[in-house]
Amino acid sequence: MEDYSKQHKKAWEFDAYDFWVRTAGTPEERASKDKENPGKMLKQYANYFDSFEGVKVANICGSCGKKAIPLALLGADVTVFDISEANRKYAVETAEAAGVNIGYEVCDIMEIDMDRYAGSFDVVFMEGGILHYFHDIDAFMNVMNGLLKPGGKMICSDFHPFTKISDILGLQQPTMSYFSTDIFEGEMAHARFYDEEIRKQIPKCHYRKYTISEIINSIIGSEFTLERFDEHPSWENEKLPGEFTAIARKCIDRNETHENIL
Repeated sequence: MEDYSKQHKKAWEFDAYDFWVRTAGTPEERASKDKENPGKMLKQYANYFDSFEGVKVANICGSCGKKAIPLALLGADVTVFDISEANRKYAVETAEAAGVNIGYEVCDIMEIDMDRYAGSFDVVFMEGGILHYFHDIDAFMNVMNGLLKPGGKMICSDFHPFTKISDILGLQQPTMSYFSTDIFEGEMAHARFYDEEIRKQIPKCHYRKYTISEIINSIIGSEFTLERFDEHPSWENEKLPGEFTAIARKCIDRNETHENIL
């Protein structure tokens, strides 16, 4: 595990369980909301799933289970992969309160046990801004491809690269040249919700932000077929892009695909 991954683990385990209780409610309270309308809890992401019942989903950096548990309530077989043991505790307790089972692997995403999970999933799903935690997007996309069954789907929703040059989502992260390839130190996502004294104590993360072309070319280069690339407005200003969702399909047969092209 690389040093930056260890640092991210420290950041995402800092007060995490109590943070979720304060902001999302106790596991029982959160479970009640999830059960009331799981489709609504998935927000716009529900539209990108072809079906839910019996579908095997790998929820990448699935955090406190905020999307995994609604998916499970809709009938999906969900496994969360996340770096934080505190996130796992909240997610598992919430799933139990909601009456569903989810798998939860605490690990570095780049070190997922492929002997166990390669080719296991119908869908890999990520949302909420995770790509900037990984410093080699090609290696990351190769892991995503490896988790999928042939013909499986990747749903990758993330912060729009526009956020490199403007803090349009109000995340209080530094801005830079759109084409910058620098790795920079920044606060973890929840730091801005703490009092200044506690905020200073929270371990920092090391980020690498990507351009649209880097993201699209990495998806294509990792033996995916890119099916859609949707841009979504910012939460703060609907005139500007805030997020995107890329939909890609794992090639069923690499050699067959190349022969068809030729």
